[in-house]
Amino acid sequence: MLYVVKSFREDKDTSGNGNPPLSEEGVEFGKKLKLRNNAIDFDKCYTSFKLKDFGSALILVGDKLIVERSHSLDNAKKEEVTDFIKSLSQDASILIVASDVVVSMIKDNFDCVLLK
Repeated sequence: MLYVVKSFREDKDTSGNGNPPLSEEGVEFGKKLKLRNNAIDFDKCYTSFKLKDFGSALILVGDKLIVERSHSLDNAKKEEVTDFIKSLSQDASILIVASDVVVSMIKDNFDCVLLK
């Protein structure tokens, strides 16, 4: 089963590099989401290289899994995202944490569960 999550709220980008970390509000939301979905046992977790996506994933899986990053989830190129999702095991419970655009693209094209 494929599970998708939109990355949590980001902090203000004070670095100027366009890759801000999670805000305190985002961290708190993530903790609540983890509690609501604690019964799901994920086999794999994938995210983009964005700090807010990676941080969101770490909150959800903790130290249970290694969070794997993929550049295919960094942007909204439909073909790249689609190819990446198709390459994943159909027999595993997989969590994808990505931006709103990427999550919407996955929801529109694949059978998945949106965690919220």
